Amino acid sequence: MFFILSKLLSIFSDPLIWVFILLVWVLIKSPKGTYKRILLGAIILLYFFSNRAIFHHINHQWEVQPKTIAQTDTFDVAVVLGGVAAYDENTAQIEFHANADRIFKVLPLYFSGQVKKLILSGGSGKLIEDEKEADILAGYLVKIGVKEKDLILESNSRNTYENAKYSAGIIRERGYEKILLSTSAIHMNRAYACFQKQSIEVTPFSTDQLSYQLTPYFDFLFIPKAEILSYWNWLIHEWIGIITYKLMDYC
Repeated sequence: MFFILSKLLSIFSDPLIWVFILLVWVLIKSPKGTYKRILLGAIILLYFFSNRAIFHHINHQWEVQPKTIAQTDTFDVAVVLGGVAAYDENTAQIEFHANADRIFKVLPLYFSGQVKKLILSGGSGKLIEDEKEADILAGYLVKIGVKEKDLILESNSRNTYENAKYSAGIIRERGYEKILLSTSAIHMNRAYACFQKQSIEVTPFSTDQLSYQLTPYFDFLFIPKAEILSYWNWLIHEWIGIITYKLMDYC
């Protein structure tokens, strides 16, 4: 009984559910007319973009799903795209972002010897440049045992196109042939296309995927969740990004 009660309470602890309850109540109380139809449309949109099952089904078609790297596979270098970390001046420590798996999932391959070198590709994505992300991340990696001679810093790029362009220059200059590309599963399509445009063949290594197999649980199928709204933001950002890049001939 307590287990069932705790599950119900967890559902109603989400403020998004409160919003839905209020909106539905207002919809029921509203008189027929244009405003009622607009309100109904708003509720449908909010439910669509906060439903986990809908997002996972659509996003699964877009994301490049992670693949297992065999123990016999080796790579000259792994290119780790930025957006992983930043320096927090208040705590004087590195702060990792939600997509930090871009580096953390590559590290076991480096320490096992399957990846020989790491290209950290990421400068400052801000209009007013501050500290370069590649430099910040390199300092942390050296502290945890990565050899400084194995780190190659590409700290000039400000976006995915420049990640590929500047990393490609390093790869050609050093003659690397087997390249692993590490970035988020939702970002891999655009990143991979940019490297293809630079005539650099890479092995995709997707991380921190957002979509999984659909599960037949009631809350997964029907209960809206607030974090799914932000996931849609990332997915739509990628759709707009790849269309823009194709128009700009970046990928």
